[in-house]
Amino acid sequence: MPIRIKHPIVRIPDNIQLSIYLIKEELKSRKLFHALHEVGIDDCYFQPHLDVLIMESMGLCDSTDETFTRYDEIMDRRSKKIEADNDSIMKQALKVYHELLNKKKKLTKPGKKNP
Repeated sequence: MPIRIKHPIVRIPDNIQLSIYLIKEELKSRKLFHALHEVGIDDCYFQPHLDVLIMESMGLCDSTDETFTRYDEIMDRRSKKIEADNDSIMKQALKVYHELLNKKKKLTKPGKKNP
């Protein structure tokens, strides 16, 4: 019988946990509002937008359209891949986190202007 571990095997720093938590919530929200859009419910006032919080928590605060567009593409693509279980959501949240880290590294390369 396999052992089910309820506690993480590796301790993740608090700032990373916060970013991943926010990403998970944004993925779930986008999944829900995409489904609502498919049945004809658009532009809901109650849709949370955690974008700025997520980008700020990860240090992606250059405020350019390019950065936000790339962020939005990543979130949309990954939100369509989640299923209604924590493992699926966590897997996609970690992928989003790593993709955003790669974007941040590209922004902070030497010679690249960062406002």
